[in-house]
Formats: sequence, structure tokens, C-alpha cells
Amino acid sequence: MDYALQDRHKQLMLLTVVAMSLFLDGLDGTIVNVVLPEIAMSFGTDTGGTSWVVTVYFLMMAGLILIFGKIADGGAIKRVFTWGLLVFSFSSLACGLSESLGMLLVFRAAQGIGAAMLAVSAFMLCVKYLPKRMAAFALSVSVLGTSIGAAMGPVLGGVLAGMASWHWVFFINVPVGLVAVALAHYAIPADGGFTGKGFDLKGAVLLFISLVSGLYVLESSPGNGFDELSLVCVAVFVVCFSLFVRNELRVADPLLKLSLFRYRRLIAAIVVMVIMNMCYMGCLYLLPFYLDIGMGLDSVQSGMYLLIPAASTLVFCLWVGKLADRIGNRPFVIVACIVMLAAMVLFSLIDSVEGRWILVSGLVCMGVMWGIGGGPVGSRMLENLPDEDRPSGSSILSFIIYFGCAAGTALFAGLFGLGSGSTGQSISDLSADVFIEGFCFSMVVGAVLSLIALVLSWAVNERRPLDG
Repeated sequence: MDYALQDRHKQLMLLTVVAMSLFLDGLDGTIVNVVLPEIAMSFGTDTGGTSWVVTVYFLMMAGLILIFGKIADGGAIKRVFTWGLLVFSFSSLACGLSESLGMLLVFRAAQGIGAAMLAVSAFMLCVKYLPKRMAAFALSVSVLGTSIGAAMGPVLGGVLAGMASWHWVFFINVPVGLVAVALAHYAIPADGGFTGKGFDLKGAVLLFISLVSGLYVLESSPGNGFDELSLVCVAVFVVCFSLFVRNELRVADPLLKLSLFRYRRLIAAIVVMVIMNMCYMGCLYLLPFYLDIGMGLDSVQSGMYLLIPAASTLVFCLWVGKLADRIGNRPFVIVACIVMLAAMVLFSLIDSVEGRWILVSGLVCMGVMWGIGGGPVGSRMLENLPDEDRPSGSSILSFIIYFGCAAGTALFAGLFGLGSGSTGQSISDLSADVFIEGFCFSMVVGAVLSLIALVLSWAVNERRPLDG
């Protein structure tokens, strides 16, 4: 059945609500990142400990997004979206009231649950209710919503932290979320009958345990080596992931349709998307610490620098989406990977205050990369799905995005610990030279990953028939 809205006004209203919800996601990402040094010093933790403030958020999103996708696809898309806004808003309030790292991590996990509900339903709203010809444009509008939030986040976070404390960066989500709930009531078509099908809870639990154990090893092993806990986590990952694959091949309505991965073009598009998200979020995690330790900037000054990538994204994302719908996604993804590689190389050459021009150039490249490639790389994945799998494919798209974000934060935090030899040390005790060693090492690995993404995006042509 074709649910696509044909009325232009209704299409714009729907896109506005989607962009507003993703605005919260973008705002939360950068507004939290800019105050990570303050959080680390407040609780006396190292980069590995602080990374979990970011990682647990994306972990909950990646672990739950497919099951919420099944619920939404079963006829409850509006309910998933509006309840997601409510959960996100009230857990943000709880994050702001946290008085310990443990409390903050618990409520960040709850915030990630709400964000998972929002992310999967926001993309699904675009796929279900907008015409196919608007695919890249709709995804670019989604990037725009995220980018506006991301653009406001650094400066707003810096000002709030400078005037009050880091707790206030979470409070800002509450009024925006409640307004979005009211707008969503009018903008989103009513749900049909909820079928209740497709609740592969066993698969969801196995996938979630696999993600937790795998991301722990990714974050801790580069600096700590394979200690006993890491070996246990590797074993848990292997067992649970094997059981997950077995379960998905046997159940009638799996959480993740593994048969889709027989398409080589789809696999290549997924790998490129994961790498882009890993490198972007890995950089965004480490950069606030560099601005604090390497350059001695306060939170407001750091916020001004972190505004650069978000503002650069805004310049490109809308017109690129429209153009990609006409001429194809491949050229834009290739250019985005080239720019991402340039950013990683620039950051790997940075050294303290003398690297200010390199820093600015790298920040611009980060934003240009996402502005050019954000919409087309997602659309490229969707175009390599069979038409009947496109609605559920939007939840797979969301899962891949946030898995990449979680993996990138964990990986770059672990690489930093390995390169600097500072695992377990409080960030406030690190010298600028030691910090920059770990920072540059992480970026060298990021450059290698970017090169892999470039080769894959170049090698795979635009989709013709789905011939694999």
C-alpha cells in the first residue's frame, strides 16, 4: 500500500517535525562533547571512563533501534516517535540532575533509549510517508536538522558550562522536546492497526549483549591489552553473536534480515557508512580535550571552534541532496571520503598552538565531508535494498549510523590510550605533549580507515538491477 503524502504542505510539515527531532539528537551530541573535559575533571576520570558518557548513549541506540523499528513498522510509528520524544526529554532532565558518573551513565542510557525511538521512527517517517523521488532530499533535510542542532551545541554548551555548570547542557533538551511532542501530534498521520508482529526479543537481547561486550573490548584493549575481562568479553561476543546469527536464520520474522547481506553493493555501502560515522564521532570525541589540554582554551572558546564543522555541513547538505537525487549518489560519496581522508591527515599533523591553521582546516573538512556525503551515503544504502525492504531498511540505516558512532567513540578513546600510554590516568594530569601523541596516533588510524572507505566507494558503481 502506498502511504506517500502528495500534498506539498503536509510533506513540509512532516519534514519539519523530523528535522526538529533530529535537531535534538544533533544538539545533544555536540553540546555534551564540548563539556566532556568538565565532566572528566568533575568526576576525576580518564578518557576511557569519560568515553562511556558518549558510548553508552550510542550503544543503547544501536542495541534497541532494530526492535523499535519492528514496533514502528508494525503500525505504531507515531506512538514510537512521540513516546521517544517524551523519554528523551525527561531523561535529559535526569542527566542534568546527576551527581555522580554512575548516575549520569544510567540516565544517559535512558536518554539513548528515547533517542533510539526517535531516530528509527524519524527515518521511517521519511521512507513511509514521502515519495521515493524525495529520498536523498529527505535524508539531507534530516542531516540539516541534525546539523543545526550540532551547530548550536558547541557554543551553547560552552556558554552554559561557563556561566553555570555542565549539568545545564542537558536541561536545554526539555522544552524543545515538549514542543516537538505537541507539533508531532498534528503533523504525523495517525497510526493504523498495530499488528504486534515481529517481536524478536531473543534476537534483540543477543544483539545487545554482543554490542556491549564487543564495544568494551574495542575501547579497553588498545590501552590495557587483552586482560582477563577482555578475554571474557571476546568469548561472550563470539558466543552471543553466533547465537544471534543462528536465531535470525531460523525465526519467521527476524530482527535483522541477514539475507540482505548477500548484495555486495549493500555491504560496501554499509562499510563506508560505518567508517564515516566512526571517524567523525571519534574526532568529535577527542577534539574538545585537544582544545582544552593542547591549546588551553576554555569551554566557550572550544565551542566556537567546534561550531566550524556543523556550520560547514549546513552550507552543503540541502543542495547536495537535491543534486544527488538527479545525478546519483556515488560521486558525492567519493568526494566525501576524499575530504574525510584529508581531515584525518591534517589532524595527524597537528601539534599544540602551532597547529591552529591545521585545526581549522581539519574542522572545515569534517563539516564538508558530512554535508556532501551525509544524505547520499544513506540514500546509497537504501537504493541497494529491494523495494519491499525499504521501510524496514530505514531502521537498518539508523542502526548502522549509531553503531558507527558508538564504535568510533570507543575505538578512538582506546587508540588514544594506546598512543599516549595514559590509560587509567586522570585527564587533568596529562601534559599537552602526552595528549597530542595519543591524539595524532588516533588520527593516523583514522586516515587508514578513510582510505578503505574511499576505495570501496570508488569501486562500487551506482545501482542498476539488484544483481548483487
